[in-house]
Amino acid sequence: MSDVRRFLLQMSGVPGSGKSTIARHVGSRYGAIVVDLDVIRSAALDGGVPAEASGRAAYPVMYALTRSLLDQGFSVVIDSPCQYDEIIATGRQIADERGVAYKYVECRTDDLTAIDNRLRARVPMRSQRRGVSVPPVDLGESDATDEQMFRGWLEQTKRPPQGFLQVDAAKPMHLVLDEVESYLEY
Repeated sequence: MSDVRRFLLQMSGVPGSGKSTIARHVGSRYGAIVVDLDVIRSAALDGGVPAEASGRAAYPVMYALTRSLLDQGFSVVIDSPCQYDEIIATGRQIADERGVAYKYVECRTDDLTAIDNRLRARVPMRSQRRGVSVPPVDLGESDATDEQMFRGWLEQTKRPPQGFLQVDAAKPMHLVLDEVESYLEY
């Protein structure tokens, strides 16, 4: 474990961009707890919450867990996409309220083939995509516009105005992890 000040790290990026890999690494390296939106959303789906409602329900649970873990003295990594300004604003607010450093890492690549390969290689949770053109099981069949949807998600990703790290998710993961560690320790 490192001597890094406690932090709240928000991960960002499209499905398959490496958010969870980085989040798990940071959790292990720094003793931080990873709060994964997909775990929460998949549990809601398993509990009978409809797919559309599971997304709306998962965010308040994610934030409540984050606050509780910070109050217990842990650093926290939030593993979720950041498609809305309110997600960043809420993360910053929680960090400020709890007196911890706010950090933000965006995983980005325009290589949808690499993303598709990652999605197809993982063992997906119920709420996760199985490929660029393969939606989560609860959302039905593939859609011919899925590639366009991913490209739209890339452009809609929100980030803070400054003080964030954007990593090239197509680079070898060990290089990306080195960048993230340098960012967290700065």
